[in-house]
Amino acid sequence: MRTRRFASYLAAAACADTGFWISTVASGWLVLTLTNSPFWLGTIAASGQLPYLLFSFYGGTLADRFDRRTLVAGGNALLVAIALALAALIASGHVTLATLATLSFAIGTIIALEHPVDRAWLYDLVRGEELGRAIALSSLEWSVARTIGPAFGGIAIATVGVAIGFGVFALSLVPMIALALVLGRQSVRHDDARTDPMTPQAAPRISKLEAVVVPFSLLIAAFTIGITPYITLLPDIAKNILHLDVRGYGILSACGGGGAIVGALALAKIGEIKTKGRVIPIAMFASAVALVAFTFVRDVTVAGMLLFAIGAIDTLMYALANTYVQECAGDDERGRANGLFSLAFLGGIPIGNFAIGSLASAIGTEGALVAAALAAGCVCVVFWFAAPRARDAA
Repeated sequence: MRTRRFASYLAAAACADTGFWISTVASGWLVLTLTNSPFWLGTIAASGQLPYLLFSFYGGTLADRFDRRTLVAGGNALLVAIALALAALIASGHVTLATLATLSFAIGTIIALEHPVDRAWLYDLVRGEELGRAIALSSLEWSVARTIGPAFGGIAIATVGVAIGFGVFALSLVPMIALALVLGRQSVRHDDARTDPMTPQAAPRISKLEAVVVPFSLLIAAFTIGITPYITLLPDIAKNILHLDVRGYGILSACGGGGAIVGALALAKIGEIKTKGRVIPIAMFASAVALVAFTFVRDVTVAGMLLFAIGAIDTLMYALANTYVQECAGDDERGRANGLFSLAFLGGIPIGNFAIGSLASAIGTEGALVAAALAAGCVCVVFWFAAPRARDAA
């Protein structure tokens, strides 16, 4: 936090991410109001997250070739325009599922391209120093936004209407645009291994990326496919299983954010963890167990406690995984390494949302979440024994 550039980034990101979570609550409740269907919840969410699978790696390529701050400013400006258009359509009563799916896809495309750019830019802002703590604080910011965003979003939507969610999202992006335009271009290179990719000196690092980051990314993809979609189906659980209104749904969603805050604070306090490759699969397995338990409870307090635990593990997973990937990459390919991370961490979400949403329509939301969590737990076990090099790399 002594780095003014990083502190400014953290404040702008907190504003933008809070707006994003408000819009997420608005989108989920709008779909449920129009259809009352877990299938459509999963399908609309997948339409906004499918670009993560299609375009995340290309965002990493952009980060290696162009000025990262310019890409951040341009991408967020496009998000403002789309969010305002969607808010206007909802307010005028002209929004349809097809329109919502199309604009969600457009928003998802921009986020998919911008996410690896943002991660690489974060490394620039801290100059590679205290990277683990910087990512932990960034995760803390995301977790705070995840907590207050749904809570405020539920109240705002119940009071004003769904359109306000997307209007607030548009306004929340303005500080990040201004910051990216005001900050000078970061031209300093930070990695000591700045060799040409074809030289013998660089060969071991490229080999490590192939042998370590790829299997590790498959583990992360299993997490986002099998565990993360519970967030998309949470409106259905809140309304049709726990019998809560939109305020209750917002508060229940905020429980996960509260856990994420605690997880991020703990990680920032601990600092560097040298056994990330071992901690991550263990944490993922624990998250799968907690999700299975969550599907069986009917007490709102217990459900909130389990979501709190899952949220803490989610943050731990994200922060450690991103640090792991950054440490395995040189600066000349940091964007592409973050693109691979984004593809793994975000690309699995649309697959999981569509698959689990479809399965929920056939066997129920609880059964679908249990099946997905069990599958994710099995992947943890396979990774532990089948990929020892990736497990012990960092």
